[in-house]
Amino acid sequence: MQRFSIALIAAAQMFIGCDKNDLENDLYIECGTRYYYYGTEKVFLTEISNMGSISFYDILSPEIINEILENHPEVEILSSPYNSRHYTISIDSKNCFETDEIFNSIKKDSRVSNCNKFLMTKESFTFGITDVFICKLKSNTTHDQLMELIKKNEVEILKQDTEIHHYIIRADKKSNGDALEMANTFFESGLFEYSEANLFGLFRTF
Repeated sequence: MQRFSIALIAAAQMFIGCDKNDLENDLYIECGTRYYYYGTEKVFLTEISNMGSISFYDILSPEIINEILENHPEVEILSSPYNSRHYTISIDSKNCFETDEIFNSIKKDSRVSNCNKFLMTKESFTFGITDVFICKLKSNTTHDQLMELIKKNEVEILKQDTEIHHYIIRADKKSNGDALEMANTFFESGLFEYSEANLFGLFRTF
């Protein structure tokens, strides 16, 4: 994860001072366990239900964003970097199942690429993911092998530098998983030196 710069988000303040037991009762009900790779080591994460991210296919005006979300009063935009496709949101949700239902409804809009719940490490650091991941091919991996993975998992190459075998890939709502799942799938194929989701908003919650 060290290859992406991680931007701090002002929304971190909403968690500071919260009681951990209360958060566990309210946020982790029916929530899943995720992981990412730090080198070859798996780092495990827990989903939380009341904070997440939305990625759009294009950079949209605030008016259009409000139009997309007007039928979802339980969702509030917290922040977005300037000129970005990615928004941090809060969700008025009792558990992860309810959050998934809200996200499934939002993703019906053709302008929405993907929605993701925020994730927490065992050290209580919280962060989100976007709809992209970055990877670098091993020197002996062929272009055909890469394209087979791309097609199989229904992801899209956004940028590439073939001289250094470096790729930025989008995993949207039609892919076989979100950007974190696809980053892991690509790394576990053995064809890549690294494959990492784009993390943002790293902060301590307790």
